[in-house]
Amino acid sequence: MKLYLEIPELDKHFPFRSFVTKGDRLCYPHWHKEIEIIYVAKGSVDLGINDVPIHLSQGEIQFVDSGDVHYFLASPDSERVVIQFDLGFFQEVPVMDVREHSLRDIFASMEHSGRKWPAGVADKMRRLIESIHEENTRRADGYAYLIKARMFEMLTLIFREVPKSGAHRQPKISEESATKSRETLEKLERIFTYVENHYREAISLKEVAQYMGFSPYYFTKLFKRNTGMTFVSFLNEYRLNKAKWMLLNGDAPMTEVAEASGFGSVKTFHHFFKEATGISPLKYRRTIYGNNSARM
Repeated sequence: MKLYLEIPELDKHFPFRSFVTKGDRLCYPHWHKEIEIIYVAKGSVDLGINDVPIHLSQGEIQFVDSGDVHYFLASPDSERVVIQFDLGFFQEVPVMDVREHSLRDIFASMEHSGRKWPAGVADKMRRLIESIHEENTRRADGYAYLIKARMFEMLTLIFREVPKSGAHRQPKISEESATKSRETLEKLERIFTYVENHYREAISLKEVAQYMGFSPYYFTKLFKRNTGMTFVSFLNEYRLNKAKWMLLNGDAPMTEVAEASGFGSVKTFHHFFKEATGISPLKYRRTIYGNNSARM
């Protein structure tokens, strides 16, 4: 499974965003330079950070440091509030004791798991996260100033009250749970690699199940439980993403895009593309490049 760099769409003058994600689908292993805060608002969430599987229950908080590779397994009936920000968000006020501390050091050395904080500290952080996200959602007059103020409160809380992490400290999980998570990811990795190598061909669920040594029934249940989607839906989405890349990075005719992305015909390609995006492939390309012409 290839790791990918995620580049959050942040305003360079206000490098911050918050959003709510439902946990019904897999989020592939990725990393970004921005710091991420995960707050489980509903249900429970299964994720991994740097190959360490973590289970978060409702109300729990997890920080993901810049550059940490993380993923989310499908966690049905859950919701998580996600806050992402670049350290440039705090650039107006430098850390005073610059000889001993830097912003990056503060976030890197903090205990990232909220379950290891004193209860009072976790409560304060939870209230700040909820307030920040509510302001970003409502966007009333002056919301950006209040978000800025709350984020500085969070920084102060981390600096003063959040414990420092121990050297090489990792979340405690059972060996059985860790082994099961690793085995699941290894199975998914084999499936994703197969799709990556064969998506241009006519792939069937039965064929992939046979390649994995599974029955079609077991394969179907395994894939849906851990990704939140059917294999056919995943394959079509994968092919659509390949097609979007071609549309954005060249002027190949639609017949060539359809064939190169694994769709059997231009008609099938148009159908799936419009169903997924609401517009035709040609209009999608023109939307990106303006009124530039594209060959059919």
